[in-house]
Amino acid sequence: MSTSPPPQLPSRVRSARTVSYAVAVITLLMAAISLQAGFGDEEALRELEMTAGPVIALGVIFLVYAAAGFALAARFTKGGAGVRIAGLAWGTAGIVLGFGTGMLGLLVLAASATVVVLLAMKDSRVWFTRAQK
Repeated sequence: MSTSPPPQLPSRVRSARTVSYAVAVITLLMAAISLQAGFGDEEALRELEMTAGPVIALGVIFLVYAAAGFALAARFTKGGAGVRIAGLAWGTAGIVLGFGTGMLGLLVLAASATVVVLLAMKDSRVWFTRAQK
């Protein structure tokens, strides 16, 4: 009895996964920068004209967003409609998160928009809604 090989991840989903990992790494870097500034870089806080509280809160938001990105991207290979919907929501949140957060934020914005477009395409929908074994 022969078994069929597992279905191959479509190139657009593979690309969305790669970009998602990249966005997660960038936001992890943004979290590190924010948390470092919030927990002791008085010069950076003066330059930003902010107190430590909001900067630390932003760092935690970046950290949570990065963790969610890593978790979702890892699930792309298994599929599932919920993973696709969560990926679309995560990408949309990245577009919002990218506004007003400097040059790295613009990278997050552009890459998150790319993830949303790739996951919204038909072959991505087919991959995520296929019958699971």
